[in-house]
Amino acid sequence: MANSPVIELSHISRHFGSGNAAVTVLNDISLRVDAGEMVAIIGASGSGKSTLMNILGCLDQPSEGEMRIMGIPAQVASSEQLAQLRSQYLGFIFQRYHLMPYLTASENVTIPALYTDMPAAARQARAEYLLTRLGLGERMHYRPAQLSGGQQQRVSIARALMNGASVILADEPTGALDSTSGQELMTILHGLHQAGHTLIIVTHDRSIAEQCQRIVEIHDGKIVADHINSVMTQVKSQGLPAIAATGRTPVGESIKEAVRMAWRSLLGHRVRAFLSMLGIIIGISSVVSSMAVGEGARQSILSQISQLGTSTIEIRPGQGWDKPRPDFERSLTLDDVDLLSKQAYIDSLSPVVSKRVVVVEGGKQVLVSLSGVSNGFFRVQGLNFISGNSFSSRDLDEREPVIIIDPNVSSTLFPDGKASVGEIIQLSGVPYRVIGVAAKKGPKHIGEQPGAWIPYTSMLERMSGDMPLQSITLRIAEDYPIELAQRNVEQLLDSVHGKRDFFTMTNDQLTKTIRKASESMTLLITAIAGISLLVGGVGVMNIMLVSVTERTHEIGIRLSVGARPADIMRQFLIEAMVICTLGGVIGIIGSGVAGLIFSQVTQEFTMIFTWPPILLACGFSALIGLGFGFFPARNAARLHPTEALARE
Repeated sequence: MANSPVIELSHISRHFGSGNAAVTVLNDISLRVDAGEMVAIIGASGSGKSTLMNILGCLDQPSEGEMRIMGIPAQVASSEQLAQLRSQYLGFIFQRYHLMPYLTASENVTIPALYTDMPAAARQARAEYLLTRLGLGERMHYRPAQLSGGQQQRVSIARALMNGASVILADEPTGALDSTSGQELMTILHGLHQAGHTLIIVTHDRSIAEQCQRIVEIHDGKIVADHINSVMTQVKSQGLPAIAATGRTPVGESIKEAVRMAWRSLLGHRVRAFLSMLGIIIGISSVVSSMAVGEGARQSILSQISQLGTSTIEIRPGQGWDKPRPDFERSLTLDDVDLLSKQAYIDSLSPVVSKRVVVVEGGKQVLVSLSGVSNGFFRVQGLNFISGNSFSSRDLDEREPVIIIDPNVSSTLFPDGKASVGEIIQLSGVPYRVIGVAAKKGPKHIGEQPGAWIPYTSMLERMSGDMPLQSITLRIAEDYPIELAQRNVEQLLDSVHGKRDFFTMTNDQLTKTIRKASESMTLLITAIAGISLLVGGVGVMNIMLVSVTERTHEIGIRLSVGARPADIMRQFLIEAMVICTLGGVIGIIGSGVAGLIFSQVTQEFTMIFTWPPILLACGFSALIGLGFGFFPARNAARLHPTEALARE
C-alpha cells in the first residue's frame, strides 16, 4: 500500500439545521486514504456514509474538524479552490448516473473537460476512447434515454475519468443495476484500481465491500470498524490510461465554449427558448419597424416639401412684410437677374411680375393670377408640364403672346377633356396662344387661385407697361447649403445696391420645423415600442429564473465535475444573451417581412430601414440579456452542489 495520503480527515463532524433543531450526521470522523487504495465505506441507510462521500468529494464541507485533499486544507478553501480540486483530482460515479438528458453520451463525458484547457479535439478523442474501452463505441451519440441503466453508469464512469482524476468516488455504483451489470461495473472499477487510481466506494452491499482492499464501516455517524480485507476478491481487468492534470480554460476559450453550451441548451429546450425569445422578438420587431415607418414618413414629408421649393430663395423689394417702403419699390432690376444668373451656386432663376386678370374663351371666363416669368421659373418652382412646352428664348426675346395655364384654368375653359394647347384665349382683350399646361407638385392649398404664366417681357410690353419687378425667385444648386446661398445673395446685392433695399425668404425654416416634428413623432413611436422591449426583457428574466429552478440538477452535475460558480454564472449570462440576440435577429427579420407586407398595403410611403436602428436593436437586445440575465445567473452560481444534485 502506498504511504502518501490523498485524503486526510481529522475529527470531522457535520451538523444540519441550527439551534435545538440541529442534527449531527457525522460525529468525530478521522480517516486517512492513501494513494492507490480501494476503500469501501459500508453502512446502513441513514448512517451518514453519503454525507461522508459528499465531504470527501468537496461537494460539502464539514461543520467541524480538518480535511486535506492532496495536501490542500479543503475546509478553509474557497469555492474556486474546491472546484479546482473536483476538476483535477476527483471523479464521481453516482448511483443515479446524473447525466444531462439533452446531451449525447459523448457530450456528457466531455463536460468535465469543458472547464479545463484541454483542446476540443483532444477531449473529443479521449471521450470516444473512454466510451469505446467501456463498450459503448457504437452508442456514443445516443442520449441517456436511449441507453440502459448499465450503459448510463458506464457513461458516468467515462465522465469521471475524463480529466484523469486520480481519486474515483463511487456512490452506490451498483445500487440501480441488476446483478450482471453490477458485476461488470465492479470489473471496470477493479481495472481502474489496477491502473493506479484510488477508489472510494460507498455501498450498503457487503458483497460489494468484500471486493475492496479495505473496508470502513460507519454507524450513526461514527466509524465503528476500519480493517484490511484479507479475503479481497481478485478480479483482473485491463486498466484505462490516465491523463496529465490540466489547468483552467483561458477566458476567451471559456466564453466560446459557453456560447456553444448555451446553443446546445437552447436546442435541448426549444419550447422554453422560444417562449424566452418571444418578448424580445416582438419588442425588437416593433422598434425596428416603427423607426422604419418613421424614417419612411419623414423622407416622404421632406420629399413633398422639397417639391414646394425647399431649396429656393425669393428676393423682394423693401425691408420686410412688416416694413413697406414705397421708395424701395423699384430696387430689383433685370440687371440683378443677369448678375445672379452668373453665380455658380444658383441652379436657375426667374424675375416675377404679377397681376390679376380675367381670362376669356368662348363665353367662359375665369379670374387668374397671371405671372410674367422667364423659362427658368418652372424649374425653380418644380412645375411639371402635363402637356405642351415651356417658353423658348424667342418667346422671351420677341415678347410673343404665348401663355402657359394650370389644370384648373384648362378644365374651366376647355371642359370635357378638350385639348387646350394651341387654342387662343383672351387676356384683358389681348389674344394669347396656349403653349402648355403645367401643374405644381405636392398638395394643393384650399382656396388656391387658378394660375397662368406668360413671358415677363410680354407682360411688361403688352399688359402692365413700366411695372417694377415684384420678386426674383432662385433655385439653389444641389448639396449647396441654403443658409450659405442666402448669405451670398444678400452680400452680392448689398455690394451692388450700396444698401439693403431688399429682403430674402426661404422655406428652410418650414423644412426644419416639419423635420423636427417628424423626428419627435418617430421618437414617440420608438419609445412606445421600447416599452414592449422592456417587457420582453422582464419576460426573459422570468423565464431564466424558471430555467434555473428547472435546471438545478444540471447545475449540480456541472459543479460536481469541476465547474466554478463563475463558470455557472457565465454560462447562464451567455445563455440569456444568446436568447436575446437570437430573438433580436429574428425580430429584425420579422420587421423586414412586415416592411414587404406594408409596401403591398399602401403606396403612400414605404418603410425605410437604415443600419443604425438595426445595429442598435441587436446591441440593445444583447444588453437586455446581460442585464436581465444577471440575477438568474447569480442565483444559479450560488446553488450548493449537494442540494442541486438532490433535485431531479
